[in-house]
Amino acid sequence: TGRGFEDLQRGIVSTPLAPLTTLLDDPLRVLRSIRFAARLRFAMDDSLKNAAMDQRVRDALAQKVSRERVGGEVDLMLRSPDPVGAMRLLINLDLVMTVFPIQKLLPKEYPGDVHLFSEGLNILSTTHDHLCDCKVNPPLWCTAKGSMTTHGYNDSTLLDNGESRRFLWYAAYLKPLMDHSREVDKKQQNKPKRGKKANRSIIGKLLVDELKRPTRDAESVEKIIRAADQFTEMMDCGSDLSAVSVLLGGIKVAETSEHGTTLRCTINGREVDSETEEDPLWKGAMEFRLVASNVLDRVGVLWRAALILSLSEQLVNVNDDFVAIEGDVVEEGQEERRRGIVEQYDALAAAFQKLGLIGIWTRKPLIDGSELKKILPDIPRGPIFREIMDKQQDWMTTHPNGEKKGLEEYLKSVYPDFK
Repeated sequence: TGRGFEDLQRGIVSTPLAPLTTLLDDPLRVLRSIRFAARLRFAMDDSLKNAAMDQRVRDALAQKVSRERVGGEVDLMLRSPDPVGAMRLLINLDLVMTVFPIQKLLPKEYPGDVHLFSEGLNILSTTHDHLCDCKVNPPLWCTAKGSMTTHGYNDSTLLDNGESRRFLWYAAYLKPLMDHSREVDKKQQNKPKRGKKANRSIIGKLLVDELKRPTRDAESVEKIIRAADQFTEMMDCGSDLSAVSVLLGGIKVAETSEHGTTLRCTINGREVDSETEEDPLWKGAMEFRLVASNVLDRVGVLWRAALILSLSEQLVNVNDDFVAIEGDVVEEGQEERRRGIVEQYDALAAAFQKLGLIGIWTRKPLIDGSELKKILPDIPRGPIFREIMDKQQDWMTTHPNGEKKGLEEYLKSVYPDFK
């Protein structure tokens, strides 16, 4: 540009030639300039921003650049130090609907528009801010000291796991789109769907078909979104109170060996036999453990990302509730509510750890399929077999240190016709 050092000192991204000419010559440069701005935390030159908003640039980006290259740039943006700034620029420069062509994926009657991405930006920004807060003042469950895992699993925080963090950025930004698509599906539930791809979620269609990202990425993003909704439902049903009860009651399920072969159950240090314990506090904790395990089993290693997404959506709702009101007293009330929500989720995560739930998705059944056929020889073929295996998992969850013999007796009592 002839002013390269000056641009670096001022923190500006600019082009050596006329911006519009540069972008039309290679339209992918508009996305690269956004990525560089996000990676370096620079601002874009005004003339470059004006050129980026030109309709001809959007048309060229849509027509001349392969979707693989577009998807690659988006992914690099979300790996950058400022994914929020990158997604904000896509919206402000009127590029978001070209980069994420949802109009091709949604019915004409319910097309969706840029507001879905504006809402997503709000969630993404809140999520990013909360993780920054955790870096400065980490709750115990986000530190190595507070980490408790079982079944030989080694956990890592989101701050230490760039892959999970990247999937979280995708999930936060695309959450409103997923919600909109679900509402559309409800309205069109009587319309037949044709083809194998018809039953895939809009996340799969957008990330895999349009941005050419790996199927595994789309599946991971979907897992986070689904589990976040389930965590939110748990909180709405009072799981935060169950979590506090676990913590105050001193209930703990922990490994007793390096290989995670045995679990030790205690209440305030008192040994518990999970097969015979009748304490209502213990029974309530095991009911909570079962509900939580149903979510954690499915989301697996991405549990932290899903929990933070659920929390962030609640924080966004608090901000929306107070958006139309100003004043010091109101701001204090808003901050108090925010702290309360964060504390509830911190308690939930800490309870997961105390109950030995982190790593439960790697757990092996006490009784495998061949053994089960010997215990219940008259099991018919079909879905009932899967049902019995699921019943076994539930028993193992509510009886963490239960033994195989107790499980056999339980299954025989539940399914006497198959003995």
